Amino acid sequence: MEAMAKPSRSGHRPFEVLKELLDREALASPSASPPPPRFPPNLTDEEAFQREMESVRPLGWSEKPLSLPAPVELPKRGDDDAETLASLSDFVAGRGEIDPFATGEGVEGASSREGRRYLARLKRGDFSVQGHLDLHGFGREDARPALERFLRDAQRLGHSCVRVIHGRGTHSETEPSLMKREVTRWLSSKRLSRTVVAFASARWKDGGSGAVYVLLYRWRA
Repeated sequence: MEAMAKPSRSGHRPFEVLKELLDREALASPSASPPPPRFPPNLTDEEAFQREMESVRPLGWSEKPLSLPAPVELPKRGDDDAETLASLSDFVAGRGEIDPFATGEGVEGASSREGRRYLARLKRGDFSVQGHLDLHGFGREDARPALERFLRDAQRLGHSCVRVIHGRGTHSETEPSLMKREVTRWLSSKRLSRTVVAFASARWKDGGSGAVYVLLYRWRA
């Protein structure tokens, strides 16, 4: 049996054949002409850039620039203390007031759930004060009937808000807030539940924690 002849290395030229085929196609197809220049050749780079950007428009609904809000500045540590000291300085100088509820000296109460709705307005001093009673100099035995008589007389006169000054008791070393506690207890009692809608410590200009605003029910004969 005769052996098959192997092809010689010199006759195996696949890449050269492929190059010849590509060259033939290139000769057969018409040569593509280069694209015309977009801008005149004498333009500088900056001028060419400006012409290129002529058709560019900003995104969005309006051509006007967006007005961004001012950045929020977070308070630094210690600002609360500085604000408190500033408030105290203003109060001492007569330029401000201190909330008795912020200092823990304020008292409030209501005879019903509906009455509690008026507490915020009462503490702000929204109601005009139409009368007041000063309990300085009264003992416990005399203070309660005087308070009850005053409130019912004010109710009969058609007053809606009055002020009761009980004092802070700063001159008493044994019971510095005795009268204040008693007045708070009396105003919260069932005995006055048909007279008192709500009560709350007054603003500083009206006595602060040494007085209370009392909101009254309308008189019914």
